[in-house]
Amino acid sequence: MKKNKTWKDYKIAFDYQHRTIMLLDETTLRVKSLQVGNPKKKSLELNVDIQWQNYFSTDDLTHTMWCDIILNKSWHFRTFDWTDCMLLSNSCSVNKSLLVYRPNILLHLCPQRFNSFSVIWNGEGGKFQFHREPLNPYSITLKQALQQLKQKLQVLRKFKHGMEKIIYFDCIFDRCVPPIPPNINENVLLHDIYKHIRNYPNIPVYWEITYYCMVPYEYTIPVQIDTPLASAFGEGKTVSTKKEKFNPLLFENDFDRIKAIEDKLYLLQTSTNNQLKELLHEIIKNGYLTDLISTKVLRTGKDVIKQNINYNKKNPDKLILNDKILTILKELKILYHNNIHKQMGYPLQLYHICAIVLYCSKSCNTGFSSDQINFKHDRWTCLDMYLHAAITILHNYERREESNIDLYSGLKQVRLEDITKIEAGYFVSHVSTSDDLQVAKMYRSDRGCILHFHPSMRRAFGIKSCDVSWISEYKHEREILFARSITCYNSVKDGHKGIALWNAKIESEDEDTQMILLTWTEYDEYLQQTMEISAIWGHCIDLNLIYVLAKHNQDDINEIHEYLSDFCTWKEQKYNDKKYEEKMKEFVKLRCCNDNINLFWLFLFEKVSRGEQVAFECAIVDTVIYGLPFVEKDKATWKKSEK
Repeated sequence: MKKNKTWKDYKIAFDYQHRTIMLLDETTLRVKSLQVGNPKKKSLELNVDIQWQNYFSTDDLTHTMWCDIILNKSWHFRTFDWTDCMLLSNSCSVNKSLLVYRPNILLHLCPQRFNSFSVIWNGEGGKFQFHREPLNPYSITLKQALQQLKQKLQVLRKFKHGMEKIIYFDCIFDRCVPPIPPNINENVLLHDIYKHIRNYPNIPVYWEITYYCMVPYEYTIPVQIDTPLASAFGEGKTVSTKKEKFNPLLFENDFDRIKAIEDKLYLLQTSTNNQLKELLHEIIKNGYLTDLISTKVLRTGKDVIKQNINYNKKNPDKLILNDKILTILKELKILYHNNIHKQMGYPLQLYHICAIVLYCSKSCNTGFSSDQINFKHDRWTCLDMYLHAAITILHNYERREESNIDLYSGLKQVRLEDITKIEAGYFVSHVSTSDDLQVAKMYRSDRGCILHFHPSMRRAFGIKSCDVSWISEYKHEREILFARSITCYNSVKDGHKGIALWNAKIESEDEDTQMILLTWTEYDEYLQQTMEISAIWGHCIDLNLIYVLAKHNQDDINEIHEYLSDFCTWKEQKYNDKKYEEKMKEFVKLRCCNDNINLFWLFLFEKVSRGEQVAFECAIVDTVIYGLPFVEKDKATWKKSEK
């Protein structure tokens, strides 16, 4: 930010020896320097300060959110995405360095820093991504430092996924490097913790942070948006696109192939200041210019249109975003201000909405989906990346924990001869579903396969899905969109069953139709044990309560029954108590929609004399963060299968 409060683009370089940042103005070829700390080599510097904040504006809808960095409470920097924010923030803390982490060992190479003392902590991305926080150990306490990290994490999660409500935040002292004493007074200065370490204070230390966060209830939307069924439109209503032999399921022998493709896609990702230009450029390059313009504009001819928007096959930045020519831009701006998006607080950028519109309502869907199932993902790098990001964001804003509906997806001319060869848990492409079976049958046509999604698929922690019916042109399809699976999620090849996986089995079949049931692996893992315990109790116990107990008390059946007995007795005494009625309202505000789970955690922590806040945290983690796989109708399904 310049002195007149306007923004200017600069190339940036760091002189770590003299603690200086150089800003290069490419237009005038002038260099401006910022003195961050003591310029003397090998001198100590402990007063570098880095703050994060989110900035939101609808003045320019091509980009509405920025992640800002304030350096030393003086210089303001703005980045277009959180990745650039992290790179800039870390660069202002310490130069690019190599971290090798092992239990109780931390190797930190190239330790040149603006600030002599820094804390390396695992925020976004867990152990695979680190942030570096410059601190003054002589003036900040452990408690203050942790609060500072918590505030930064909140800013980061708000920017990336809107998940600004931190449910749980803790530093695992014995996993820090060097370890922090477990019973330490958190009001102690960092100096007193680390003063005995060699080379102190010119050192980095590592803190292991564990946290859970979510989108606050007031910004969430219900899982079922009120749109009419396909039957309400009559027989003349058509489906959005025709996909010939579209099969999104990944097979065993293709796993390594798609993993190699994903590695390639990661390398192809570019840092851009205008994702919308990049996306539209990709659509034109792949031959779908007509998806971006009106019929009236098309009459002027494709070559003339490309010339008018300055289309350059090799340079997306040259593209001119003229909404009089690229009429899709007007459509995107209207959707951006949709009441549903407003309720969420406008978390999507225009390029996110554009990716969903292109997939759900435009002809490029056919080519995109066909290329993906044929492993040609690199032709659609931008559409794939922005669509996946959009689904992930909306996934967090929906109260999926309330969902109990079955979903269906029709696959035309597809029949699975050997279901055992499916790589459980992986979609090779994005998958459209609907809660209206008639829509799936229209897609299946006269012969084919219908994928039947159990409600656990919507509730699953690692399976990303969202309702896009408010964006799609085809409202009658009531479309729920599942994201293409990312192979880095708990690979079966690596022996993990994992939270991001599902299982498939043939539910029914005849000459024309095969019905394939997809269920979250967590559901299948606990189904037998949960139903057997439920049967002992006459199927009068909430299945998800049994599931939670089974998960926390592995293989100890007697303890599970003891907990259930004590809880049922307590519940009979307390359920009508007005105090607990008020508590239930508090749980609902925290997105905890299962009264039995809520009451159980209140019961348990009353029993062991722990605070109510811990009960809230546990209920949120079980219900919202990880998800509860069972629904009431599972009891009837189980009884039917046992006969």
